[in-house]
Amino acid sequence: MKKNLRTQAARALVLIAAGTVFVGCSTGDRQSASAPAQAATSAAEGTNAPPRGAAIGNIAPDFQLARTDGSPVSLADLRGKPAVLVFWTAWCPTCKEEAPHFNQLAAEYEQRGVRVLGINIQDSVARSAEGVKDFGIRYAVARDADASVARRYGVVGTPTIVFLDSRGVVRYFANELPKDYARRLDALLAEQG
Repeated sequence: MKKNLRTQAARALVLIAAGTVFVGCSTGDRQSASAPAQAATSAAEGTNAPPRGAAIGNIAPDFQLARTDGSPVSLADLRGKPAVLVFWTAWCPTCKEEAPHFNQLAAEYEQRGVRVLGINIQDSVARSAEGVKDFGIRYAVARDADASVARRYGVVGTPTIVFLDSRGVVRYFANELPKDYARRLDALLAEQG
């Protein structure tokens, strides 16, 4: 089983490196994904700034998307407060199963300043809206119609969850919500002062 997972991960990395996105629903064993193995570039050459990329400790890749209501959203809009990104697809049963947990997180932490953004990957407008309704999603959702943001973030399976601190630095990256998410988000809120 582990050999099969390693083989799938290696294939996915080859596809990502080739500019293709492989997004599949996470497997039933729900092992956390390691931070994406992608080349990160320095945010400012010759400085001590963290590199840009989706690995833990990197400055998250920029993006500009449209929310399902048509309003724009970008990484810059999320800075200044901790953020949680939830990459998902409408055909993923694990995403549907996890949606109530993300709703609970959003209900508890958005009022404290944490920004929660669902990013739907490659579903049509109608399919995305159907997924929001069917899953009962109650937080903001943006559409990544061409999977360009998913590629930049190294998303291989859904759901993929990314925690960002108030500076936009990746602090968590996996295919499941950590059981200790409250402790992690409380720590990110405390860091911002």
